[in-house]
Formats: sequence, structure tokens, C-alpha cells
Amino acid sequence: MPSYTLYYFNGRGRAEVLRMLFSAAGVQFQDKRIEFSEWSHYKSKAPCRCLPYLEIDSATKIPESMAISRYLAREFGFHGRTNMDIFRVDYICDCFYDIFHDYMRWFHEKHGRFRTGCCPSLSSCIHHHDRDNDMKLRYIDTCRRILPFLEMTLGSFNGGKQYFMGEQIMLCDMMCYCCLEGPMRDNPSLMNGYPNLMALRQRVSSHPKISMYLKKRSHSDW
Repeated sequence: MPSYTLYYFNGRGRAEVLRMLFSAAGVQFQDKRIEFSEWSHYKSKAPCRCLPYLEIDSATKIPESMAISRYLAREFGFHGRTNMDIFRVDYICDCFYDIFHDYMRWFHEKHGRFRTGCCPSLSSCIHHHDRDNDMKLRYIDTCRRILPFLEMTLGSFNGGKQYFMGEQIMLCDMMCYCCLEGPMRDNPSLMNGYPNLMALRQRVSSHPKISMYLKKRSHSDW
């Protein structure tokens, strides 16, 4: 078995589904969490100068969270068996990621991560407010476009009573849990009209190995 080190900031963010994949597979890995104050030290060593990235056997470095998630899903048996199965898992994952990406950009904008100063002028305050509002509207629109489709997709397979691909948990099911965690903390009523997806998230969190991980994982706001 290769040795794995996952590099990411000290939060759930884009790395949480990767941690969940390792936990669901029962595979050991080093969870290297980097504080924002330490990022300048690691940045030049990171492929694409961004996080997360996965280091395999202290040699190969893989960037991009979705590329890493698909690699691990294939390695651990969470990506489907046929080409059509893999295609289905992939497009469901991409749908969840679209929601998550827009949410994260809005979250970090409203909490000041994208700002270099503290509104030195009225015009910059207005610009920040407009940008924050634009990102929020984009995120809301993405949810309205995608969540009904995902609810219908899950419901069309065995009435939504299992996972997206049937009896076995897959990467797309873990994406459902991880990508909606932040949005649901911000807006607890977000999923009120999506009973199939809510029930799926409960099934994911009740998975024996994932349940153990969720109980012991580090707490963070994002």
C-alpha cells in the first residue's frame, strides 16, 4: 500500500471529501493541515501553487481536489465498474461541486479572505458589497438549478431509498454530504424541499467507517 500525505488548510473545504474517502476505505494517511499564516512557506512546493494536493510515497504530487478524489475513488472502489457507471458518478459529483465552488467563493468573500484591506474608501466598500452580493446571487441560482435535478436523479433510482448507484456507497454520495455541509450550516432550511437528498446524507453519515470519522474529526467553520 502506498503512503499518502494530504496537504490542505486547517478546514474542511475542498479536502473533506478526500479525508472521507480515506476513512471509508480504511486507508491510513497523513492529514497535513496548514494554517493561513504558514501558506507562504508551502506555496512554492505545491503543484499549481494551490491546495489541496496529495503526495504519494513522498514523491508524486497530485493537484486539484476533483482529480485527487477520482483517483482515490478508483483506487478504493468508489467510482463504479462500467464506463456508464463512472460517467454517472462523475456528473453527479460535478453537479455537487458546482454548488460547493460557488458557495466557497461567496463564503470567503463575505468573511474577508479576498480583501487586501479594510475598506480604505467608500468606493471600495461599495465595490465589496456589490461583489459579495453578486457571488451570493450566483450561488443561490446554482442551488436552484442543480438541487432539483439531483433530487430527481436520486429518486429515479430505486425511489431514492439507496445510494445514487444502488446498495454501495460511491464518491458521489460522499460529495452530497461534504459539499452541502457548509451551505446547510449557513441556511438550515436549504434542503427542506429535497427529502431524497436529506435521507441520503443521513445514510452517508451512518456508514460505519464514515460515522467514526465524523465523530473524531477536527472542528472547523468551513
